Amino acid sequence: MAIANLINAECIEKVAQRECLDDWQRGFVESIAESIKKYGRLSERQQEVFLRIVHETSPEAMLARDNWRATYAETKRERAIFAAKYYKQNPPYYSGAAESILEDPDYVPSEKLYRKMVENKYVTRAWDNENVGPLYQVGGMARVRDNTSTKIDTRLEPIRGKLVMIIDCQAEVLSATRGTRKYSILPVGTAEVIELEERFLKKAKI
Repeated sequence: MAIANLINAECIEKVAQRECLDDWQRGFVESIAESIKKYGRLSERQQEVFLRIVHETSPEAMLARDNWRATYAETKRERAIFAAKYYKQNPPYYSGAAESILEDPDYVPSEKLYRKMVENKYVTRAWDNENVGPLYQVGGMARVRDNTSTKIDTRLEPIRGKLVMIIDCQAEVLSATRGTRKYSILPVGTAEVIELEERFLKKAKI
C-alpha cells in the first residue's frame, strides 16, 4: 500500500502536535486536518506537501539541522558572508538570502541553499582570487603591461609599459575573474592617480 494512502486524521493529528512546526507548516497541517474530515481524503498535492513536512520535522531531520547550524557557525559563516557580498555586488541572484546573511547575525541558510549559493564555481573562483592576496604592495613599484589587453583601454595609452607606484590596494576581491583586484597607481612623472586592475600590471624590473 502506498504511504500516501496511510494518511488519515489520526496521522495528521500526531504531526500537528510536533513542537518544531513553523507557523506555515502548522497552518497547513491544521488546514488538511479539516479537509480530511470533510472530504475523507487529501488531494495528491496535499499529500506531497504533508509528507514533506513529516520528513522535515522528523527527529532525524531536526538533529541534522541542529548539526548543520553548529557547523555553519564554526566553519561556514565566513564564506557565506563573502558569498553574500559577492551577490550584492553582482546582482540579481540570491539577493534576499544575501541581505539576510549580512544584516541578521542569527540567520542560518539551509544546507541546500548554502551549497548552491556558496559552493558554485563562480563564488569559489572569487574566493580563491580573494585568498591569493595582492601581487603588489602599497609603496612598491610595478609596470603597466604593453599588450592587447591594455590597448583596449584608451586612458592607458600614455602609460603603457611605464613604471607606476602602488598608492593603494583593494582589500577585498568580489569577482570570479582572475586579476581583478583594483589598485590606485601613480605613473612615474605624473601627478594623476589612476585606478587599474591587477591583470594590467606586471612586476617592474628596475
